[in-house]
Amino acid sequence: MVHLLPQDRFIIRTPVALPNVIASLDAHVEAPKAFRWSYQRNHAPYEGSVSESGFTMHRIPQGRNSFIPQIKGRFETPAGGTVVHISMKLHPFVMSFLVMWFLSFYSGALAIGLSGEVANSEALLVLGLPLFVLFIFWMSFWVEVERSRKDLLNIIGGHVTRH
Repeated sequence: MVHLLPQDRFIIRTPVALPNVIASLDAHVEAPKAFRWSYQRNHAPYEGSVSESGFTMHRIPQGRNSFIPQIKGRFETPAGGTVVHISMKLHPFVMSFLVMWFLSFYSGALAIGLSGEVANSEALLVLGLPLFVLFIFWMSFWVEVERSRKDLLNIIGGHVTRH
């Protein structure tokens, strides 16, 4: 199921014991750095932190990519394995930027549209462009969510249950 808001939650169930799951995640996650070269290749695929109770991380992009989800997970240890509850959300700064950009664009477009100086067909193009851009951004986020989900399945193992 696809959500309109940029967030996703799911559960990975695995027969692997918790210490092995943590070790597997640790092998693919490095500590956050204040400054990182965009095209540096010798690093782990994710940055963040992993502890006994859970983890927070995000994929290290190759170049610029603002739509990489912030990943949070917590562990449960039922008999016979580990359950990992995972949530992925768009970074709050990116959400704030998008809201401010749309508000400023549409407030200007509304003022121009109400002035009567623009033809109706041109006004529809101006009002439709941000919706098209939003659709592209929305798709970019969901592509990144799917990539991170596949990576986590490969790292942790097991199978996914929808939340």
